[in-house]
Amino acid sequence: MRIHREVFLAMVRSAVVTSVCLLLAFASTANAAIMWRQAGPVLVHNSGDGQDILHGAIPPQGTNSSRTLYLKFRVDPYSDAALEGTGISTFYEAGVFLYEHGAEHLGIGNGVEAIAYSAINVTGAKWGQVDFYSADRELGKEWQCVRKGTPVVLLAKIEYVPGHDARVTVWLNPDLSLGAMETDQPTNIVTHFEANATFDEIRLIHRGTGDGWKFRDLALASSFEDFIQPRFWQRKSFVVLVMAVLLVVVAVTVRLSERRRARRQIRGLEQERAVAAERSRIARDIHDELGACLTKISKLAETMEQQTESQHHLVTLAQSISSTARDTILTVDEIVWALNPKNDTLKEIANYLVFFTEDFLRPSGLACCLDVTLNLPHLPVTAEVRHNIFMVVKEALNNAVKHAHAQEIRFVLNFADHKLTVEIADDGRGFCLIPPPAVGNGLEYMQKRMSAIGGQFYLQGEPGCGTTVRLEVVFQAGNNRTQ
Repeated sequence: MRIHREVFLAMVRSAVVTSVCLLLAFASTANAAIMWRQAGPVLVHNSGDGQDILHGAIPPQGTNSSRTLYLKFRVDPYSDAALEGTGISTFYEAGVFLYEHGAEHLGIGNGVEAIAYSAINVTGAKWGQVDFYSADRELGKEWQCVRKGTPVVLLAKIEYVPGHDARVTVWLNPDLSLGAMETDQPTNIVTHFEANATFDEIRLIHRGTGDGWKFRDLALASSFEDFIQPRFWQRKSFVVLVMAVLLVVVAVTVRLSERRRARRQIRGLEQERAVAAERSRIARDIHDELGACLTKISKLAETMEQQTESQHHLVTLAQSISSTARDTILTVDEIVWALNPKNDTLKEIANYLVFFTEDFLRPSGLACCLDVTLNLPHLPVTAEVRHNIFMVVKEALNNAVKHAHAQEIRFVLNFADHKLTVEIADDGRGFCLIPPPAVGNGLEYMQKRMSAIGGQFYLQGEPGCGTTVRLEVVFQAGNNRTQ
């Protein structure tokens, strides 16, 4: 299927829009990605040293590593750090621990000697633990104790330094809402320290008293922004939707363009067909009408040349030649009128039919009564429609003059409710409709012409009461074709 220039441009525009949308969607995440995720939830209780949950999803991080990782998880503790006022203490540790070659390294969660959420196995720290500052301090305390039924989110940034302990930053309940950034986090929820964070395993651990911890939404990433709630245009569902819409737009554009092209081709073919039909009709008219008239003139002239006996007969032949020449001129005028596109209106049809009726009836001496609507709309009409209407009116007038023996002919033209009505009525001898009147092929000729343009032909007659021929053509609103 050949694609036209307009269709190609539409497809290119759609492709550009798609590319821009994809760039917008992934611009902020081009250099970052979630490396590993475990949604959970996982309840851990008295797990001992626990089991590896990473299973080699990312390469091990050793003493020569220089990358930066972000570890995030949500914890819902079922064990309290302290039961105030009861005198009962809990003794446990729990959290996410990094292991290397079976050795326990940095842990993020709650230590045995901790006051609140804390880091475990921190180099140089008292009891090897560092408590995290809290955004929601309890009365008289700086830190948020572990409370059953109070979930928190912990996010740790681990910056590896070759040959040294890693620099670690931990946020307790960080702001991960739309538009949040690492540098915009409140200072009172941030803790900095150094620790050995090399690992080849990640384990979830709960040891000691209490009912355990429930972990969920564990993830490793290379950027803080990976954990930020994405803007709507950055979501995969939105990108998929945009791409689907663009594909539909491209498909519809191609479809509509092809349909328009098909319509133009059809209109072109119809116009070509109409022009060909009009040329054929004009050729037939010239051959039939002018040919017959000129042949008649030629024969009459030959007869005059051969006639030498009667002067009266010569006068008759001369009158016949004059009449035939007049008919020929009238026929030429009709053809010229039919060819002129300026006459393709309802008003011009009415004007010409009135002129033709008066001119046609004048030599016959019959009285002519005209009843024509003056306020006709400027409605366009095809050459085929006006030509067929004219030819039927001409045939009806000719029949009335030749066969009716009438004294008066009444011509009526009216247009109402998109319907054109033309009547030719005489006060002649009339006829009986059953059987049909013997007027040659005239009636069949008129019926076929009206049928060809979707019109109606009616004939009314009664012996001694004259004859009425009525034509009806209905036009579609805003169109030059008949219904």
